[in-house]
Amino acid sequence: MMNLKSSFYAVAIVLAAFTFTRCGSSVGTAEQLHDEKKYSLAAEKLIDKLAKEPNEAKKAEITYQIAENYMAVRKYDLAVQWYENAEKVNYGEAHPELILKLADAYKATCRYDEAQKKYNEYLKRVPNDKQALNGAKACELGAEWQNKPTRHKIENVVMLNTANDDVAPIYIYKNANKKTYNQLLFYSYRPGTTGGVESEVMGQSFPDLFASTLDNKGKWSVPAIIPGDANTPYAEGGSTYDPKNKVLYFTRCTKEKKENTYCAIYTAKGDDKKLEGSILLGGLGPDTFNIAQPALSPDGMKLYFVSNMPGGQGGSDIWVTNYDKGTKTWGSPVNLGPEINTAKNEMFPFIHNDGTLYFSSNGHIGIGGYDLFKAASNQSSFGPVVNLRYPMNSCADDVAIIFEDKAERGYLTSNRTGSKGGLDIWSFNLPPIEITCKGVVSVLGDTNTKVANVKVTVKVSDNTQLDLVSDASGKFEFKLAPNMNYTIGGKSEEVHQDGPWNVKGKLKYFSSKELLVSTVNVNESRNYECRVELPPIPTTGIELPNIEYEYNKSVLTPEAKISLNGLVDILKENPTLSIELGSHTDFRGSADYNRKLAQARAESAVRYLIEKGIDPSRMKAKGFGEDKPKVINEQNLKFVPEKYRSVFPIGTVLDEKFINSLKTKELTEAAHQLNRRTEFQVLCTDWAAGKAADACMSNK
Repeated sequence: MMNLKSSFYAVAIVLAAFTFTRCGSSVGTAEQLHDEKKYSLAAEKLIDKLAKEPNEAKKAEITYQIAENYMAVRKYDLAVQWYENAEKVNYGEAHPELILKLADAYKATCRYDEAQKKYNEYLKRVPNDKQALNGAKACELGAEWQNKPTRHKIENVVMLNTANDDVAPIYIYKNANKKTYNQLLFYSYRPGTTGGVESEVMGQSFPDLFASTLDNKGKWSVPAIIPGDANTPYAEGGSTYDPKNKVLYFTRCTKEKKENTYCAIYTAKGDDKKLEGSILLGGLGPDTFNIAQPALSPDGMKLYFVSNMPGGQGGSDIWVTNYDKGTKTWGSPVNLGPEINTAKNEMFPFIHNDGTLYFSSNGHIGIGGYDLFKAASNQSSFGPVVNLRYPMNSCADDVAIIFEDKAERGYLTSNRTGSKGGLDIWSFNLPPIEITCKGVVSVLGDTNTKVANVKVTVKVSDNTQLDLVSDASGKFEFKLAPNMNYTIGGKSEEVHQDGPWNVKGKLKYFSSKELLVSTVNVNESRNYECRVELPPIPTTGIELPNIEYEYNKSVLTPEAKISLNGLVDILKENPTLSIELGSHTDFRGSADYNRKLAQARAESAVRYLIEKGIDPSRMKAKGFGEDKPKVINEQNLKFVPEKYRSVFPIGTVLDEKFINSLKTKELTEAAHQLNRRTEFQVLCTDWAAGKAADACMSNK
């Protein structure tokens, strides 16, 4: 047995756990009711007493006690109001704990900035206080996590909840081999329970076990008390089923003598239709301490529970006991130790199918009153402890989480904003990350011109490949997987339908440059705009920038090699193209000499391309010397320095007559420089290995 003043009992009250009293009203003083943890009734009597109290010092103390009672029953807004009232009458000057309590109340109502100030104020009065330091840190995390929430979606299961506390659902399975997850068992303080008596602690009926079923349309049935002997006039609470879904382990709190009460774990057989044969599960610990909130491991060989018995870290702790198949008994309980348990309270353990321990605590750093935490299984222990963050946690009390097998969905209990009035059952799920690429193929430099029937090749870093075709609007779309790299390229087989012999039947576009899209470290759904741009294949020569040689030499400069690397990329991206690489000089020197020098330079460029892996039969070197003076057009105008464009407008032919007509040496040298160039001309677009560079079908 245990005394009602037990610290564990206060914890149970905060979580709407198992508090109750005998039938009938208590007639003690407000102070006695408070000491007996009958907070709801105590608050009412204290408010009456405050109105009659003439002494200012005692009025301040009563005001503080009213706040304490409201805090105990989780009416945090009222607690803030009464703590602030106590502060206004200077109660905190002699009682600095008021500042800490007000900070906690602010935090529990999401007023993180105000809470932070109060924690800092308290730390000036009581330096290095751990609770205040943790509270201040929690305020920082609360603001940070709300700005960067996880992807979890939390919804109130309205049909299961009432204005009273509805707590700690678990799954009921009709068939253990076909887990449908469409039935829940939970405990509720709603009116109409078996006892039917209102608790003077919480102002609610004593809780019973209820069940509800989800139909095919997604509607929950009206929760009903489970028939049988599991529910009694006393309090029934947190529960768990054995792996075969035949035996329910649940909490019951009884009061056998005037001043003593305790909570223990019982078992009963059945489901939502009936739970019967309830018996005490003995041997877990002394009956002078509370033992509650059972949770079985997936194999049923370990039983976790909450207790305030000696040997813990303080407050309520999580313990574990192992089942002995030989003796068919549970062994001596073992405390999970300081990694999990704190000097405050740990509650509602749950063991995930992957072995992870989930629980709630107000001792670890959290953003609310009670937060949800997890700790991975590590051989014979658990750790480290990780906060589930926002929105799984809120500034209110978040407790009693369960998961649907291995899926990232289930239920939790919370009195966060949006609850009906107390602790409610909320569903959660983690939607799959949906990453899409909504692409469009257009012409490079002309985004308004879309290209249909383009073969879009998507190469994935896991060595898979996806082949797509752009539609009539040039669009394509596909889904991307997380933590992958994607290389996207487009190739068009569209040809010129009209034009001279060197144009008709040839491809209109080069292959696109490859687009890189990465989903590595992408932790939320998003859409990528994947723009594939096809460069048009010009019908005239394409000038390569910065292809320069030393005077009277054919050796490529480093700058020239860099420019040719761009041509290497084009040829690799377009493996059916063959080209003529032409070199041009100015007209100084003899025409024959200039042709030979130009041929040597063109061959030098081709050799470089061969070194880079381009098939030599795809290329033809041609030295034009001074035979083809440059004609300024829209494509090569970009190579004309800005200051000369008025002198060399589009249409200008840089032949010997024009250059000799220029008035200054500067303009003459500029014209000669423009004539000294290297260009490539597409000979055909359907080259195949073994063919000569100019022996393509499109040339016939």
